[in-house]
Amino acid sequence: MSASSGVGPTTQLFGETFVKAEIHVFVGAEPVAIYSIQPGIYLLGRDDSCHLPIHAERVAGMHLRLSFHGHRLLVEDLENTGGVFIGGAQIRLPTPIYQKTEVHLGAARFYFEFDEESRVQIAAELSDPTLGLEGIRSELLQEPHQVTNTLGQGGMGLVLAARDLRIHRSVAMKVLRPGNEFSADKLLRFVSEAQLTGQLEHPNIIPVYQLGVGADAQVFYTMKHVRGRTLEEVLEGLKAGDAQMCAQYPLPALLTVFMKVADAIAFAHAQGVVHRDLKPANIMIGAFGEVLVMDWGLARRIAEGPEAVGAEERSLPKIILPSEGRFETLDGAVVGTPPFLSPEQAAGNAPLDVRSDVFVMGVILYNIISLRLPLELHDLDAVLQKICAGRWVPLEERVRQLGKNGASAPALLHCPGGKPPEGLVAIVEKAMQYNVQNRYQTMDAFQRDLLAYQNGFAPSAEKAGFFRQLQLLLGRRRREAVVAVCFLVFSQVLLTYFLGRISADRRALRRNESELASANQDLKRKNQQLEQIVFQLRATSLRNFEDALAQLKQKRGGQALSQINLALVGVNDSPKVQARYLIIRGLANTQLGFYSEALTDFRLAATADPGCIPLEQMESDLELGLENGSHPQDGWAWEKRELSAAVQFASSIKRKHINTPPNILPNPDDNRIKLRP
Repeated sequence: MSASSGVGPTTQLFGETFVKAEIHVFVGAEPVAIYSIQPGIYLLGRDDSCHLPIHAERVAGMHLRLSFHGHRLLVEDLENTGGVFIGGAQIRLPTPIYQKTEVHLGAARFYFEFDEESRVQIAAELSDPTLGLEGIRSELLQEPHQVTNTLGQGGMGLVLAARDLRIHRSVAMKVLRPGNEFSADKLLRFVSEAQLTGQLEHPNIIPVYQLGVGADAQVFYTMKHVRGRTLEEVLEGLKAGDAQMCAQYPLPALLTVFMKVADAIAFAHAQGVVHRDLKPANIMIGAFGEVLVMDWGLARRIAEGPEAVGAEERSLPKIILPSEGRFETLDGAVVGTPPFLSPEQAAGNAPLDVRSDVFVMGVILYNIISLRLPLELHDLDAVLQKICAGRWVPLEERVRQLGKNGASAPALLHCPGGKPPEGLVAIVEKAMQYNVQNRYQTMDAFQRDLLAYQNGFAPSAEKAGFFRQLQLLLGRRRREAVVAVCFLVFSQVLLTYFLGRISADRRALRRNESELASANQDLKRKNQQLEQIVFQLRATSLRNFEDALAQLKQKRGGQALSQINLALVGVNDSPKVQARYLIIRGLANTQLGFYSEALTDFRLAATADPGCIPLEQMESDLELGLENGSHPQDGWAWEKRELSAAVQFASSIKRKHINTPPNILPNPDDNRIKLRP
């Protein structure tokens, strides 16, 4: 272990004396250095140039700045990649540290403490009567709470009304019941309850303010004092037909309360916690609409598994119900409050998960809708046996059952129409499935179905058919439905009017149908005549084309040119046919030595049918002929080739068109123009 004095700039605290502190540095569990420092600014890091060098893995050259002013120390990360952490959280801004608070940087850690002389000096200076702090300090050092009343009690603890004398507010204080404070097991569970509840920070979970030990060595924790009523009290008022309660808590308002509870339970499940003691008595509704889930004493983290119980706790005594017909919370092999137990809770021998809370939330919703419980309460054994066997009464049957001594079932004044809604009944049935695999697997899925119901849609559990979906659609869109009905009536009137007009037009069209048929016959005859003319023109044109070919073969270019010009007058076929006629005229002009006119014909042919002739070769030969004014004795090679191609072309055209004359007298009914209404 090494030690050194700080070398940073120093300042005086009070008078002429200095406050001193010691920095204890560790790498892993091994202490490596103790630095004595005075007020000033110090750099910590791996570099030897740092005021407080620390050689450890993942420690940067200049890792941290330590500012020591007065009797306060600030640490500041110098934006290195390793980071500076306090309590597992990385600091982002200059942060004060207190004695014994560990600061982690890389593989190293350190804490500081004042030396004895400095502690005495600081205490003396803070106690200086000239500062005027005696009244404040005496108030803050007195007993922090004053108990004023008892709010309630459970199997393990008492809930007291108390006054926080430091913050000046009312709080609820929970303490162990007399005698339980001497049980290590109960004390540990009490502390665990306070810590677990305090870690569940959610608007619908009771907030924990403080966990501590009072002047009488009594362990306590304080939480928000909720002024209002429990959901159990609300349901009892509805069951009794209280007019004010019915007006304040119709079913939609109760579902809003239930959804807030579901939000809290879904949050707890996301943190890996199951409540295990959900019931209307543990749901507080504040005076201003706040909803808080209380009493997390039986809550457990799912990862912890089933709670260990002793052999003496595995069997429960038979308990007879008191006159009001309620059970207290059970503890031991079976945890929870009958009948707000899932089958696996009642069995007492299976690990619980979120689906157990889902089941109990279904029981609470059952209670909200029917104002009754899913089974009659007689004695503990009978209730547990029925829950284990799944012998609770279906909700729709329960609302019709008579009570004890033939008393009628409570009127469901809070429900629309005094009947349980179909969608909610389906949700309750799914949530309370005996087989855990058939229930909602998460609170989120449960809430999605409830939200669908609240928004006027069919929940997935209802498996609604077409007509049910239509009914819900009309319920969601009442205004739109009225508009649609008005539109349909108006549309029917318009449709009747237009159908009358169409009928009149149809009669007029039928009167003209014979005239149209006659016109159709005339059109057909004219088409036949036109086809004959076209046929004759095509035949004449082809004959002229063949004559031109014959004249070309006999080297009579002038006569060939006359015949091909006549053929071009009558041709009215595709561009390829026209291109072939132009090629023959180009050959005739070539024989006559009219090379310029031949070039024009060949170019027009190539435009009409690209690629049909070797245009480049023809242009080259003809341009040379123009320059020399000569023509080869046997002609250019392409002349014979194109002449031969023209003969084959004429033969194919003759077979295709000329040898197949048009139908002179077609069926007059074919392709007739017909008008239909």
